[in-house]
Amino acid sequence: MNFSIRQLRAFVATARLRSFTRAGEQLHVTQPGLSAMLRELEGQLDCRLFERTTRNVALTAQGKEFLPTAVRVLKDLEEAAVSLGQITSTQRRRLSVGATPLIASSIVPEACAAFAGMHPSVQVELQDLDRATIYERVQSGELDAGFGAFMTVSSLVRRRRLLESPLVLVCAGNEASKSVRWKELPAAPLLGLPLDNPIQQLVEGRLRSAGSAATVAQRFNQLHTLLAMVESGAGPTILPDFVASAASRYRVTFQKMRTPAVAVDFYEITKAGRSTSDLLADFGICLVQAFESHSEV
Repeated sequence: MNFSIRQLRAFVATARLRSFTRAGEQLHVTQPGLSAMLRELEGQLDCRLFERTTRNVALTAQGKEFLPTAVRVLKDLEEAAVSLGQITSTQRRRLSVGATPLIASSIVPEACAAFAGMHPSVQVELQDLDRATIYERVQSGELDAGFGAFMTVSSLVRRRRLLESPLVLVCAGNEASKSVRWKELPAAPLLGLPLDNPIQQLVEGRLRSAGSAATVAQRFNQLHTLLAMVESGAGPTILPDFVASAASRYRVTFQKMRTPAVAVDFYEITKAGRSTSDLLADFGICLVQAFESHSEV
């Protein structure tokens, strides 16, 4: 059987109104069109559903038996359509994003605040996660997008470069900062992020290529722990310049790293093949603006 919803609606309307004319008016179809749909339905069911006379339309025994089923099917479909519409509406009012800890603790809060000003009825659900977990949740569809220094390319996710952030030397103190060459870094212990962090890998790779005698003595998982240790005099660290927003509460200064200047690329990742919503595009704009507002050192 291959009957349609339009045929079921035509059958139920005719059965209730007992008139082809009134049923056609209710469904906004012509009487010949209505009659054609009913004949097709009867052909699919291989039985007559109506007794037709010049003055009256009455259900046959088969029609009476089929009517409750047709009514129930239409009701179930309508309820399912309403439920799906509610789910879609809810999804449109929620944006779920993941960010690596360095970004989540520095510029994402400002981006969320700016986005709330653009879309006050949309809830942003932020998850601060490691890169591997963000990859997994983007691929599964649990996250609409992930943000971070994603250096690995995968066919399962679409990677979009948002911006670059120059590396800077973060030191204790509050005096005006100057620039410093990589090879001129003193042979003093540095503080750093975990070794598996791609930003830290970039930093240490550049130290080796520049022939610097500086070494990383201590590593910290959390940005604010790292900044607090720098402030305490435990040693300087090298970070992307956008952390200025998070560092503003600490007595630290930034010095531009040069010869060469090195920048970290930050990306947005989404599930491959998934369309990008206008909400996600606006959130990306807010994130870039937050980066730019704190990247001048």
